[in-house]
Amino acid sequence: MASNATKSRNRKYEVFEKALMERRDELTSRLSERMSDVHVEREPDDEAALASDSSTKEMAVATLERERRMLAEIEAALLRLKKGEYGLCAGCGEPIPEARLKALPWARVCVRCAERGSRSSGLAAD
Repeated sequence: MASNATKSRNRKYEVFEKALMERRDELTSRLSERMSDVHVEREPDDEAALASDSSTKEMAVATLERERRMLAEIEAALLRLKKGEYGLCAGCGEPIPEARLKALPWARVCVRCAERGSRSSGLAAD
């Protein structure tokens, strides 16, 4: 059974939960629609058409992959909400500022930990 503190935390983040669920539904729908962009119905007849078709497919695959990763981050954020862990930095355990959550509702770490992670690995943590 959830504690009163967990229930209060969950109510605090209801607006983020709603935004995450809307974004999840939007991405799920878009991913389904874009899958058709990747499938090949027939091979182009000339090299220019083949190059154009190949380039278009590569962009579609890259977009699908980026959106798939974002969807996974959103699902993870929704799970953290359910567990009462949403809004807490996975790096330092401190609350993630609301401004950061508004900008990136699926953020796992605070700005300081994200910067620390990007400096040490050369990649952003979020």
